[in-house]
Amino acid sequence: MTLAVNILDLLDPQAIFVLLAVIFAAIKAFFEHRKKGESEEIVGEETEFNVFQAYEEELARQRRDLQIEVPSPTTPPPLPSVPTRPRLTQAEKEALSNLNLLTKRRSRKTGNSTRSRLYRHLSSPTAAREALLLAEVLGPPKSLQNDR
Repeated sequence: MTLAVNILDLLDPQAIFVLLAVIFAAIKAFFEHRKKGESEEIVGEETEFNVFQAYEEELARQRRDLQIEVPSPTTPPPLPSVPTRPRLTQAEKEALSNLNLLTKRRSRKTGNSTRSRLYRHLSSPTAAREALLLAEVLGPPKSLQNDR
């Protein structure tokens, strides 16, 4: 008994008060949790937690607590069956016709001529590799080449 008295004499009275407050708060939380569990439906372990549903429930609770009224969502008006094309101004019409003329002129020039096909081929990324390969295959043998 003397050992217990000595420990109580060593403890600060404020520390004892804080310890008792923590114990009472834990007991109160336990009973509130138990009361809350009885009032709600018991959810089995097989059901999965739905984050969206929990979010919606929390929003509904906050709206109810703060007394915020949210209007019910209305259905949007139906879309027209025929889409409407944008109207062009006179300047936009002229620019479009000039652009169409330019593309027609280019398409006539860049037909399937040999020159245009050669330019397209040489502008490709693999053209240099193919050129070296063709020079090796079609060029003179190594023994007949000049030492450069």
